[in-house]
Amino acid sequence: MAFVTIRMKNVEGHSRTELVKDRMVLGRSSRTDLPIKHTSISREHVAFVREGETWFVEDLGSSNGTWVNKDKIAGRRALQERDIVKAGQARLTFHAGSLAAGGDDAAVDIPGDDDASEPKGPARVAGVDDPPEAAPCTHCGAWYSFAHRLAGDVMDCPRCGKRNTVPSMMSA
Repeated sequence: MAFVTIRMKNVEGHSRTELVKDRMVLGRSSRTDLPIKHTSISREHVAFVREGETWFVEDLGSSNGTWVNKDKIAGRRALQERDIVKAGQARLTFHAGSLAAGGDDAAVDIPGDDDASEPKGPARVAGVDDPPEAAPCTHCGAWYSFAHRLAGDVMDCPRCGKRNTVPSMMSA
């Protein structure tokens, strides 16, 4: 069964999610299969669709568009192992194999010019006027929004209910 490794720009860490249905929608809405609460992601941004043994990615008319590797897509595109799907600030690395077989090397760094100026260090970097961000749960990997929270606040994950600490923030 295929899976994706999900990373957010300027947020440390990643999560992995199996593509358990023939069509899985990623978006900001909690009603999607892969919810990521971030303002750069449309309510229903992109779909991962399986037809036979082939997986496709399909932009769902998102505001910020969808890219596969360095190419902006319109409509649907077939995915290959380790293709990188960009949806807003999310970077999803596609893996055709099973999650159990992926191991630690399944997550890949995302090379490219747009990553050259990213700061190293704190888990979250934001300017004074930047919108609230999201982070993966340290227990289940589901993304949750920590909008209007202070660094060090403890909040429960909306999916698994376990406690997480809001990461510290520094000005850009």
